[in-house]
This record gives sequence, C-alpha cells and structure tokens, in this order.
Amino acid sequence: MFVRLRQLTWFSKSSLLVWIIGVMAVGGPPWTIAEAQRSELQPPPEATLPTENRSASESPASESPAPETNGPETIGADRSADAAITLEDIKKGSAQVEGNSDLDDALKASLQEIYRQAEQNIQAAETSKQNQAKFVAMADDVSGQTQAVKDKLNKPQKSSTLEVDGETSIEVIKQQLAAKKVELASAVQADGEWSAERTRRQKRIAEIPVEQLAVDQKLEQVKEQLSRSAPANETPLQTETRISLLRSQLQSLEARKQELVAEQGAYAATTDLLPLQIQLANQKTNQLKETTKKLEAILVERQESKAANTIDDLTAKLSNTPGPLLPLAERNIEIARQNQILVSKLSEATKLLADAQESFVEVKAAKTTSQERLGTVGLTDALGIILREKRAEFEELRTKFRPLPDLREKTQQYQINAFELEDDLAHVREQIESLQVDDGEGSNPNQEEIELWDQRRELLIDTLDTQNTLLQIMLNADTQRRQLRMVIDDYIEFVDQNLFWIRSAPAFSVMEIGRLVPASAWLLNPSHWSSVWRHLIAGAKHQPISSILALLMTLGLIGYRSRLKQGILETGAEASTFHATFLATAKSLGYSIALAFQWPIVFAFIGWLLLISNGTDPLIRGLGMGFVVTAIYVASRELIKDVCRDNGLADSHFGWDKAIRSLLRLHLRWYTAVGGILIFLMIVYHECPDVQWRISVTRITSVFLFGVTALFHHCILSPKSPIYVQARREHPDSVSYRWRRVIWLVATGLPIVFALFALSGYLETAFSLGRLLQTSVLMLVLLLLLTALTFRALSLHYRDVARSQAIERREKRLAATPNAAGEGLASDIGIELEEEEAADLPTLDRNTRQLIYVTSAAITLFSLAYVWSDVLPAINILDRAVFFEVSTGERVEEISLRTLVYVIVTIVGAMFAAKNLPSFLELLILSRTSLDSGARYAMTTIFRYIVITIATIAVLNLLWIPWTQLGWLLAAASVGLGFGMQEIVANFVCGLILLVERPVRVGDIVTIDDTTGVVSRIQMRATTVTNWDRKEFIVPNKTLITDKLLNWSLTNVVNRVTINIGVDYESDTRQVQAILIRITDEHPDVMDDPAPVINFDSFGDSSLNFVVRFYLANLDRRVMVTHEINNMILNEFRAAGISIPFPQRDVHMK
Repeated sequence: MFVRLRQLTWFSKSSLLVWIIGVMAVGGPPWTIAEAQRSELQPPPEATLPTENRSASESPASESPAPETNGPETIGADRSADAAITLEDIKKGSAQVEGNSDLDDALKASLQEIYRQAEQNIQAAETSKQNQAKFVAMADDVSGQTQAVKDKLNKPQKSSTLEVDGETSIEVIKQQLAAKKVELASAVQADGEWSAERTRRQKRIAEIPVEQLAVDQKLEQVKEQLSRSAPANETPLQTETRISLLRSQLQSLEARKQELVAEQGAYAATTDLLPLQIQLANQKTNQLKETTKKLEAILVERQESKAANTIDDLTAKLSNTPGPLLPLAERNIEIARQNQILVSKLSEATKLLADAQESFVEVKAAKTTSQERLGTVGLTDALGIILREKRAEFEELRTKFRPLPDLREKTQQYQINAFELEDDLAHVREQIESLQVDDGEGSNPNQEEIELWDQRRELLIDTLDTQNTLLQIMLNADTQRRQLRMVIDDYIEFVDQNLFWIRSAPAFSVMEIGRLVPASAWLLNPSHWSSVWRHLIAGAKHQPISSILALLMTLGLIGYRSRLKQGILETGAEASTFHATFLATAKSLGYSIALAFQWPIVFAFIGWLLLISNGTDPLIRGLGMGFVVTAIYVASRELIKDVCRDNGLADSHFGWDKAIRSLLRLHLRWYTAVGGILIFLMIVYHECPDVQWRISVTRITSVFLFGVTALFHHCILSPKSPIYVQARREHPDSVSYRWRRVIWLVATGLPIVFALFALSGYLETAFSLGRLLQTSVLMLVLLLLLTALTFRALSLHYRDVARSQAIERREKRLAATPNAAGEGLASDIGIELEEEEAADLPTLDRNTRQLIYVTSAAITLFSLAYVWSDVLPAINILDRAVFFEVSTGERVEEISLRTLVYVIVTIVGAMFAAKNLPSFLELLILSRTSLDSGARYAMTTIFRYIVITIATIAVLNLLWIPWTQLGWLLAAASVGLGFGMQEIVANFVCGLILLVERPVRVGDIVTIDDTTGVVSRIQMRATTVTNWDRKEFIVPNKTLITDKLLNWSLTNVVNRVTINIGVDYESDTRQVQAILIRITDEHPDVMDDPAPVINFDSFGDSSLNFVVRFYLANLDRRVMVTHEINNMILNEFRAAGISIPFPQRDVHMK
C-alpha cells in the first residue's frame, strides 16, 4: 500500500483523497477489491458431477433457470437508495470520466481503475445470483427426488439383458463390448465424482459460517462508508465514482450473502439425498461391470467354439481330400490348432487384464475412502487397525501382480510369429492368383486346391488377428500391472506416514508369556517341517542352475575355511613390509569377506529356496524371510569380527589398537549368536496366522533384541572404551572424544526406547524402528570399512610419494636438472616459492585426511537422514517453514527452511572443498603423472575455480533464481565490469591464461623492464616476482600477457655469461687468449658444447679489450660461477705478469 502511495505523490490532493477513502471503505486499497472478492466472496467451484443419463433427482443441482429477483437495496449519495447499480451505469460513468478534458491523465487513470473494479463487482453479483438459483433448485422437491432415487434402488435388479444370441457374430460382440467399456468408464468416473461431492460438501459446510461472518463484517464497513457525507475537498465527479464503487461492493456482498444462505440450505435439505445418489451411481457401475464381464465371457466362449468347430470341420474333410493335396490340408489343420492355442491364451490374458483393472480401481477407491475417514474422524486406533489390514491385503496384491519376468521374450516371439503369419498370408494370396486359370469351359481344374488355399487364407487372417489382439492385451496388462503397483505403493506410503505412531496391539500383559508354549508348538510341528523340506526341493527344481551354483559356492567357502585364514595371515605379514602394495589389503579384505560369509550364505541359500518355491504357507514365507534377514545380520557382524583378527585388516593394514580389536571380537561373539536367534524368531512369527501368537512372540523377541543391542552398544561405546583412547591419541581435538558421552547415551538409549514402544503396544512402530536401526548399523559398517580402506590407500600412496621425493632430492643434489631451473637459485638467495608450500607432502596428506574425515561424516549423516526420513519426518517438517517465494516465470517456488539448510550446507561444503580438494587432487592424481610442479599448480588452481563456480550454480538453483530472467542483469553487469572493472577483469582473465598457457611459471627467472627476479606466486589478479634484493615486485597479470617479458627458464635454461677484460698494451695477446681458454676449460660448470669463445674485441683508451663468452647448463650458480671465473683470471694474470691497467688519459698542453 505504501509503495502505491509513493507512486501517487505527484497526484493532486483530491486524487489522493479518493484513494484513501477507497482504502477506508473495505479495509484495503481499491486495487485489491476485485482480488479480495474473487478469493473470499466468490463461491468455490462446484464439483463436476455426472450429467449424462441422469434425472433431476440424481443431480446435485438442477439446471433450471434462475428466477427473477430484485437486487439488494443500496444507499447512495447522488442516486436513489432504492435503485440497483447496473453495468450500464458503470459504463456511463466511465465514459463520463474518459470524456472529461479537465482531468489530468493520472487522476483520469485512477478513476477509470475504480470503475473497472466496480464492473467486476457487478459481474461477481450476477454470478452469485446464478449460483443462488442453482442451490434453490437443488433444495426444491427434495422429498420427491429422494423417493425417486429410493424407488430405483429398491427396484429388483434383473440380470443384465444382452443383445446377444446364437446368430450374433464375434465382430458384433466385440463392438458391443467396446461400447460397454466406454459406458463403464464414464460410470466409474461419475461414481468417483459423487463420492468426491460428499467430501466437498463436508468441507463447505464448515467453511460457510466463516465466510458469512466475513461478508457481514464487510457489509457493515461498506454501509458505514456510504452513510458518510462527501469530503469538502472532493469533486462531484470523484464523489460519484467513489459511491459507484461502494454501491457495487454492497450489491456484490448482498448477493454473496444470499448465495451462502441458499448453499447452506441446499446442503441441509439434501443430507439424506446425497448418500442415496452415491449408492445409485455405485449400483449403475456394478451393473455395467457385470454386463462387461458377461460379454467378455461370451466373446471368449464364441472364439473358443469357433476355433474348435473349425478344427473339427477340417478334420472331417481330410478323408475326402485327394492325395496330392493332403499336405496342404494337414497344414491348414495345424494353423487352426495354433489359432485355438492363441485363443486360449487370449482368454487367460483378458482375465488377468480385467483383474488388474478391477484391483486398480479398488486400490484407488480404498485410498480415497481412507483419506475421507481420516479427515472425518481423525486417526484413531480402530481406523489404524482397518488401514493396517488394508495395507497387508494390498501387499499380497502387489506380490500377485508383479511384472512378468519373461514378458519381453514373449512379446518378441509373438511379434516374430505375426511377421511370419503376414509373410505366409502374402504367399497364399500369390498362390491363389497363380491358380486362377480357365479351361475354356468356365471351370477351373485347380478348384479343389484353390478352396484349400482359401481356407488357409481365412485361417491365417483369423490367427493373425488373434495374435495381434493377444499381443496388445499382454502389453496393456503389463502397463496395468505397473500402474497397479504404483498406486499400491502410494497407498502403503500413505498408511505408513499416518500410522507410524498408532498402536498396533494392546499393551504388554503377563498373559502373553503363557502363549509362548502353543506358539512354539506351531513352529516345532513336524508336519510343518516336512512341508519345509518339500518346498526346499521345489525351489531347487524351480531354479536348478542357480541352486547348483549357490550350493557349490557354499561348499567351497566352507571347504576353504583354513586356506582363507592362512591367506589373512600371509597378507598381514606382507602388509608390514616396506614394499607392500594395496593389493595385499584387497586380498585380505576378500579373504575376510569370504570367511565371514560362510554361515550367512548357508542361511541365505535356504531362505532363497523357500521364497522362490511360491509357497502360500505362512510358515514357509516366515522361514524364508527369517533366514534371509538373519543372513544379512550375521554377515555384517561376522565381517567386523574377522576384520579384527590378529594380522588381519584392522591389525596389519588399518593400525587399530589391540585393545579395540579384542573388545570387538569378544562382544561380537555373543551378540551375533543371541541377536541372530532373536531376529530369526521375530521374522518367522511376523508371518504367524494366529494374531495373538504373532503379537506375543514378536513383542517378546523384539524387546529382548533391543535389550541385547543396548548392552552391546554399552560395552563397545562406553565413555571409557579404548575406541576413544585411540581417537584422542591420533587427534587430540577429536569430536568423537568430546562427544563420547552423548554417543554412548544415544547408542544405548535408542534400543531401550524402542523396547518401551513394543511393550506399550506400538509393535509395528518398534518393528519398523528396529529394521531401520539394523539397516543403519549395516550402512555404518560399510562406511567404516570404506573409510579405513581409503586411509590405507592414502598411507601407501603417501609412502610412495615420500620415497619418490627423497629419490628426486638425491638426484637433484647429484646433478642439476632443467626442471629445477629457478628453484636452486631462488633457494640460494632465500626466496620462498608458493608452489613449494602447495606441494608440501605433509600438508597435502593432512588436508586430504581432513577431507576424507569430513566427507565420511557428511555421507554418514545424509545416509542416516535418508534411511530414517520415512519414519521420522523431521526433514519434511522443514518444508512447512516457508520464508519467501520466488517466481520462475512458469510457476512460484517456495523457499523453505530445508532449502536454506541445503544452501548453508552447500556454501560451507564448497568452502571446505575449495580449500582441500586441490590437495587431494595433487596428492592422489597429479603426483602420479609426468607433469612438472608448475603444471600441477596450474591445474589445482583451475580446479579450485571450478569448485567455486559449481557451488555458485548449485546455490542459485536451490534458491530457484531463474537464469533466463537474469539476462538483463548479466548484461548490465557485463557492461559495468567492462567500464568500471575492466582492469580487474582483464587481470583475472590473464591470470587464467597464465595458468593454462604457462608462459610464466612459479620458479621461473624473468626480467620485466629493469627488474630481474624469480616468480614466487601467481594469483588471481597479479603475479609476485621476488628480485635479488628479496623485494617483492607485484606485476599485474595483464602486463605479463600483453607486454614484453624475458623468461630466462621458459624452455631452455642454457645461458651465456659474458665477461669483459682489459689488459696492458704491453701484454702478449696470444698469451692472454691461451690463459683465458685454459681457465674456462678447467671450470667444471662451464659447458663444453657450446664451447667457450675468447675474442680480442677492441683497442681501448687504456687497455686491450678481451671478451670471454661461455655457457652454463642452468641458472643455479650463475652468480657464483662468474665470481669464480673472475678470481681465476685475476690470479692467472698476476702469475703470468700480465697487468690490468687503470684507466688513463694523455693530455697535451699548448
């Protein structure tokens, strides 16, 4: 509102007063009136109810025209209080404003906007009157409508009459069936609409009183505004416009009030009628379903009868067929039998499709009904029992209608068969054409053969039609099965979300202990176990190859048990050597897994055989699931126990303390045995048909299982556990050590809380929580092993890199290498290069380990959140806290608390990754390549930029910032950067070019203008060159790219040293040259190729000038070599009596 007022500050005072009066009229600015009336005053859209083939008594609202009614009385200043304002009045007033030339454009626009709002109010009033008429018609003659619907319902239902007799062809039956299916689909839709109408009315009955109160309040406000006199500073035209708006509001509100009264009365009058109408619609749907099923049965019967009759006719005619034509006739019988088989399969496929469609409708209806009941009575224990029963029923339905595994093979085969039938049909037609000859007497000598080919043509057409129909129905049935499973999954998710905290059983009582005896008899019944043996054999026969392979694998693991133990010892000894590789760790892991899976694979094999036997016995299903779940439970615990063996993974490879390994192996022995038995019994009895036995045994076993789990966690994670001792020794500021009491409390307390849930009657809740707890433990075991293996690989790589660096440093000391051109010189004068710090091995190792720690912790947290998100909707609750909304152009997206949490996590993670991922890349990847240190530094820097860019894009996507709508902003930013920050951007781009093209590298010796030094650091904007005085010279990156630059060590580090020497005029030049040649040849750092060059250069004023030129292999000792050569020259000249003259000048005086 205040934004709008600021926009109108340049209006006239009278114009501004009009807007203020409009605000006071209805509690808001005039431009919001239409919006308020559309959202609050207009009736909700009526439910789209079925209109086809229904009488007035069946319709929620009659279609009779609205009666003529007078508009509501209004109060006005300039018009009669009894006259209703009309659209013509509004248009006339708007035209008067438009034609007034004395008004300024701003005031005229504001008055026109008011008239547009008034016009919308009049239209809203007309809509309310029409709705009122419909509601009045709905309430008229309710008793007559009710009686009519009751008569239809009470009328004895005759069996559906079908217009099918013995002469009706199959094609006509197909047409009738298709028409009935269309009619059935319409009836099902109408049935659903009637059911939804009941929910809509219940919602409207609760909303109407609230809306009536709001309408009454607005009416009082409008009437109070109309009763006021016009302000002194308001012109007559403005007054008339304001009054027109208020009268239109009054008229719209009065109409809306009457509409709400009529709607409320209509719903009250038809309270008993609506259930009858719903029942009638349901009856019609059921009748059409019955008719459709009968037509389908008749069609199948006719098709099967036709196929059988065709075979009988062809077989009867076979005896009268001439000998040469017998193969042709016999082939026709084969095609007819093929068609008969296809018709039989078509019948089965049609039935399966019908069952899937019926189940699909049933599940959807069940969800709608459940939602209605949940919204009506709330979530009660009784409703929870009903929903759980439905859930179990639909779980079985989901298993029944699982997708066929061999569907693709069957459809491909049927398509091939169809192609072959089409080819045969084309061949038959060609044969018939070739046999059409005339003997001149009007007869064809090949008539009998033509008749047989005609029979084959008809048979092929029928078979091809049946084949295509069967293929289409199979594909439709598969699609329907998948849709059915989707709606079942949706229903199960709906039930799980609402019933998690609802009791599934009464609280624990002592009587349940007495039920253990008969429950044990059910499990130990010998007849049941004989059935188990039969199902094991049946499962093995069902999958013979897989069963043999699984059996051989099981026997192999058991037979190689001692060899596996020996392998763990051997790899442990190998891991302790200096030349050990990660292959030994991988072998030890494989041996440990194989050793741990010996008994679990036996359990899993037995459970798998029972499950694939397709047994319907609850004991068979329970035993199958029990063995499989127990196998998973035992495998994870046995794996940790075998990892902690002496000389095993934890000892020789991971470096765990002996106290930790002994503690884990000691307590895992009893926990695995006791917990495995309890889990097996709990899963088996979860399928027990007797409800009382099932509740008692599963409750007692789950309570004991949670108890032993809490005890095990206490033994392992107590605050004095050696796990925390090692953690603190390796990391003094370890988070796990500081939070050890919280970890112990959570790990021990959760199972106890779950046990209390089970005792209180939340049995299914405790069962689900226990399953999730075991899943979490399994996931943590896997993450623990992966993290330990990662650290092992990192340690081995650290050792290899350290060894390589030691060898490289030794080789550098023995012989200088071109790759270290500037580094030696820089170190000689004390210049620190940035890439030395970046490539520092301990720093890289520390950063990488920190990155692995944080990554493992993040993966653990997100994995636990994912596992528990279905039952602990803390993450979903964050979506309810919406802070603001963002328009993407197509829709409006909400920015919730969860989104902000994701944004914060992304930013923190990006900052951490930008700091540590380059070290990870350098240590584990780039160090294995042949790239030099400068190239590796360039790649890690560019990788850091990539991480920041990806994080920025991710944050913008999380915040739903539309890129397409930011084009103008990017363009403006580009222009601003181009003019205001062109130097900064240019230096940044040039910095990237330096990192990619690398004309200058860290460690290179360069000369820029008059400054020579070593490149010590390349940053985003500028490069640092440290000169020989150890002063840092900051050079913008743009200068290094666009200006001239001398790089002494870019590609060839061989450099020439030039020394100028002067000797006395009395010296022997040949002797001087020989001495200089001997000095350069004897120095070890002077290169032989190219050879030194000694030249008698010129005659100076005081000396004979010689130039000594020689080459050095690198720049490391350029200064020292120059110093040594100069000393050697001076000493040799003094020994040879050759003097170096002082500068002198002869002056002649006149």
